[in-house]
Amino acid sequence: MMALPLKLPALYASVIIMIMFPVLEDVAQELNIAPDSLWRESLGAYIARELRLTDLDIADLQDRYGVFSPEELKAKIDSGDIYSHPAWEEMIEWENLAAYRARLARLQASLA
Repeated sequence: MMALPLKLPALYASVIIMIMFPVLEDVAQELNIAPDSLWRESLGAYIARELRLTDLDIADLQDRYGVFSPEELKAKIDSGDIYSHPAWEEMIEWENLAAYRARLARLQASLA
């Protein structure tokens, strides 16, 4: 199955909204909450969950290598204190997790 691009073309976004809006309205009515509040709270909950999962992944890397940042891990790899494989690949993963976490935090702040 082909993955959708990060930014959906306007047509796809319109179709998704047309499909999901009645569901959102039904759930909001059932919960006695405004649809826009439900939408905002749902986005907030999703972002908070992703932040927790990202933090857990980062904590695993911190525990595994005994360092607190990708830069510290790189220094240990460069000095030979840690073998480069698989640490180098996990350092790149950590950098990606940190960037993802920063994006999530920015999105979370925009919802506040």
